[in-house]
Amino acid sequence: MVAEKRNSANELVPDDEELVERSLAGDAEAFEMLVRRYGRAVYNVAGRFFRQPEMREDITQETFLKVYQALHTYRRGASFERWLMKIAVNACYDELRRMQRRREFSLADLAEDERTWLEEALAKPAFELFEQQQQSEDAAALAEKLLASLSPEDRLVMLLYERDGLSTAEIGELMGWSRSKVKIRLFRARRALDKRLRRMLQMARPASALKAKADEPESQRANER
Repeated sequence: MVAEKRNSANELVPDDEELVERSLAGDAEAFEMLVRRYGRAVYNVAGRFFRQPEMREDITQETFLKVYQALHTYRRGASFERWLMKIAVNACYDELRRMQRRREFSLADLAEDERTWLEEALAKPAFELFEQQQQSEDAAALAEKLLASLSPEDRLVMLLYERDGLSTAEIGELMGWSRSKVKIRLFRARRALDKRLRRMLQMARPASALKAKADEPESQRANER
């Protein structure tokens, strides 16, 4: 059945279910239409977890490969977009798990502008630093590195809850987890992120103090001696 949906040329276009049926029957063009319809949305989902465009492209391709392979499991009458987004999020989760061995970074791993931003934020509570990570590119880059040091589960929950605004129930449905598991993961993620932020702040304080000392006028340093 063709949905009563029209494109910009005022022509009827097939709905998702018809495209799924046609794809299952071997119609490659029908599946390409699904890719064109939702490709940008999947790319944006990948963008929530990965900054690199190449990584987002890889996740998008991997997602649609999994969609094609699992197309026969799609339940008619359900939202195809929601089913697709669940596969996309799980593809991101799989990639995060593959990256799990990434080591914790130190101040030496930070660019100069990121280090400066961190030093200027020394007086802020640790989690406030994360919440404000989108205020500047430097803060966003630092937050990305901190998030990358978390476990895949912790990072996933933190992004879905704090950045995307999903409820614990919505995250549970998306990931196939119980609501209590989501809450526990969220608590652990916040605690782990807070711990890493505080460690970074403690490491930055000596560098900040030395910089301030170096910036003092020569006369003031002479008086101290």
